[in-house]
Amino acid sequence: MQNSFYESADRFFSQECTGSVIRSVEQGSADRAALWETMLSAGFADALVPESADGAGLALVDIWPIVFCMGRHAVPLPYAHTLFARAWLNQAGKSIPEGSITFAPYQVQRSAGSLTARAVSFGFTADWVLVQQDDNVWLCPTAKAEVIRSGGHGSLDADLTWSAEVVNASHLGRWNTPQFDHALALTLAVLIAGGTDRVFEMSLAHANQREQFGKPIGRFQALQQQISEVAELVFGARMAAEMACRSQSWAPMPMLAALAKAHTSQAVGKIVAVSHAVHGAIGVTHEYDLQLYTRRLNEWARAGGGATYWSQQLGKSILDSKQTTLDFCRAELFLEDVCA
Repeated sequence: MQNSFYESADRFFSQECTGSVIRSVEQGSADRAALWETMLSAGFADALVPESADGAGLALVDIWPIVFCMGRHAVPLPYAHTLFARAWLNQAGKSIPEGSITFAPYQVQRSAGSLTARAVSFGFTADWVLVQQDDNVWLCPTAKAEVIRSGGHGSLDADLTWSAEVVNASHLGRWNTPQFDHALALTLAVLIAGGTDRVFEMSLAHANQREQFGKPIGRFQALQQQISEVAELVFGARMAAEMACRSQSWAPMPMLAALAKAHTSQAVGKIVAVSHAVHGAIGVTHEYDLQLYTRRLNEWARAGGGATYWSQQLGKSILDSKQTTLDFCRAELFLEDVCA
C-alpha cells in the first residue's frame, strides 16, 4: 500500500503499540490517559472534522489507511472510533469532549432511569460512549459508569451501566434513525483488514524461518496451500475495506459498510485458524504476540454485528429496494448510474 498516511501511521503505531503496551492495557495496569495523549500526538484524531472546526477536513477515502494501520498494530484504545465520533458530534453541533470515544448502538436497556449498554466495543478503555436507544442519544462518561468486562481473556469490551442522574445529564437529543450502526461496522471492518494483514505477515515470516526436516516449513506443499488461501482472504478483506471507504465525506456509505463488515468478519475464522496452525503451539502462548492479534480479530468480527447479521441487512435492503439484484449492486455497491 503506497500512501503517505499509511507509511507515517504504520511507523508511529509500530513504535507506540508494542506487545508489552497491549498486554499492559489488557491487564488494566497501563496509564491509559498517558497512552491516549501519545496517540493524540500523531495528529489523526480530528482528521474527519472540517477545517472550519479546526480539523483536517479530510474525507473517509483519504484516511482509511490510518485506520488500517490501527488494526495492523491492534491499538488498544478506540482511536478509530474516535475519528468518526468527533466528526458526528461536530455535524450534530455538539461539543467534542477530551478523550477517546466509542459507540454503543446495540444491546442498550433502560431500567428505572439507569442505562446499560452491553458488550460495548472498547468499553473497557474508552473515556466516553455515544449510546443510542430508539431515538435517544447520550454521550456518557465511562468514569461515571459501573464497568464490567465482557468477552474472553484480555477482551477490551465491557458492559457499562450509568445511574439515572448521569443519564439525564448526558442526553444529547433525539434522532429518529440509527446514527452509529454503519460507522461502527465500517470502523471494525477496516480494523479487521489491518489485523489480518499483520497476522498474515507474521505467519509468512514464521513459515519461512521455522525449519523441519532440514528445510523451512513454508516449502511444504500442504502448508503452502493453506497460506495461499489465507493470502486470498487477507487481500479480499483489504479490498472490501478500501472499497467501503470511497466516501468523499466523513460519513460511511451504508451498503458498502454492511458489505465490508460481512466480508471481513466472515474471513476472520479461517485466517485465525490457519495462522495458528502455521505457528503450532507457540502461537497460543502468552509470550508470543500472535495471540494478541488473533484474539482481537475474533473480538472485532463479532462486535457491531457479525457476518450473518450484516449479510441479512444487505439481503433485506435488496428485497426492499424493488430493484434487481444486479441493479442494486451496481447502484449501491459500485455507485453506477443504473439508468445510463
